[in-house]
Amino acid sequence: MTSLVASIKKRLPGVTGLRDKVLYKRYRFIIRSLHLLGLGDLLLGQPFSAYEEREASSNFHLLHPAELVDLSPPGRPYTDDIFLRCCQTISQGHFERRSIFTCEFANAKFSPENGLVYDSRWRNIVEAILNDGRFYIFRKTFRPRSLTRRAGVFSSVQHPWHFNNWHWTVDSLPQIHSLALHMQGRPLTLLMSNALGRVHRDSLQAILPANFTVEYVNPHEWFDLETFVVPSHVSSVANGCFPAEYYDFIRNNTFNRLHTRKLDLPCGRFYISRGRAKHRRVLNEPELLALLEPLGFQMIFVEDYTFAEQVELFRNAEAIVSPHGAALGGIIYSDHAKVCVLYPEQRPAGYFFTLARGVGLEHFCTKDDRTEDDDFQVDLTVLRHVLTEEMHLAPSALPVLQTASA
Repeated sequence: MTSLVASIKKRLPGVTGLRDKVLYKRYRFIIRSLHLLGLGDLLLGQPFSAYEEREASSNFHLLHPAELVDLSPPGRPYTDDIFLRCCQTISQGHFERRSIFTCEFANAKFSPENGLVYDSRWRNIVEAILNDGRFYIFRKTFRPRSLTRRAGVFSSVQHPWHFNNWHWTVDSLPQIHSLALHMQGRPLTLLMSNALGRVHRDSLQAILPANFTVEYVNPHEWFDLETFVVPSHVSSVANGCFPAEYYDFIRNNTFNRLHTRKLDLPCGRFYISRGRAKHRRVLNEPELLALLEPLGFQMIFVEDYTFAEQVELFRNAEAIVSPHGAALGGIIYSDHAKVCVLYPEQRPAGYFFTLARGVGLEHFCTKDDRTEDDDFQVDLTVLRHVLTEEMHLAPSALPVLQTASA
């Protein structure tokens, strides 16, 4: 049912657009009415850019200026890459990475539920949630009835969709490096929702600087904080391509803290199943497995593994085949894996291509003609060609990587 609803919304964008317009007009009517009644102080403010209004903050640090990032094959035009030719979120093989910065706000208001941050005048700091589009998805209308006042220096990498491994990996974890650069060894308390899952808590702890403390709080409690450090997003929409130092920070700290094994040779070929998901499932998965198993692939559900086991699996994998899904955020820990993503649609977004390119992995793909959230069929003839002719995978003689969950 979820897949059907998502498909209808994407195939009939006018219906969704009409609904959004009605909701927005209702929202604006409430705002205007309260202002006319002199009750504007009950409302939360609109978003503003901390980058454009630097005078509103203090201790502004520009970590990386905006730049145009070329993802084309080295020395060749972007049209030589089959994915870049059809990617809906990357234009002509490149994208513009926005400036990466940190800054501080006094008397900031913070909601741990979705990571919304407001300045002392109750204006939303848009870079704390990524962009205007995400703000309007998760916006709140009214100011909270009560605030918990806290003295000290605070921050957070709590964001919408924190339960999603992709968004957690590319939206939240890189910001820890930005905060470490900003604090320069000074103490910092991270306020995080106590709804954060175990795997995400473990991944955060694995990269946490010694001068940072994490405090897990009620997501529905609002805070009035003496000083809040805002790290801008390192990621962008459907894009996991960062400056190299961010990958190094996440990978090296994680490997060192977890004592992750690094094998002499890549070990293991894995198919990540979405059979337990509510959408974007492979409809012909039994036939797909019949193709993969002679090549040495093992079907896994990533959610069955602890964080440490996931890191070891991804780090030492030789090849990974998976439908488009959040579990592919784990390729940030891969050393040499060849990654084949099974896309439901003809024009996929750049999520996993950009992350693979950033880490230095090869990205391969197959496509169907559905929409992004649909259940779909994999063309096995195309996949066989990708596996044998593009990825050059012969029947595997490598041993299977053993973890505690295997």
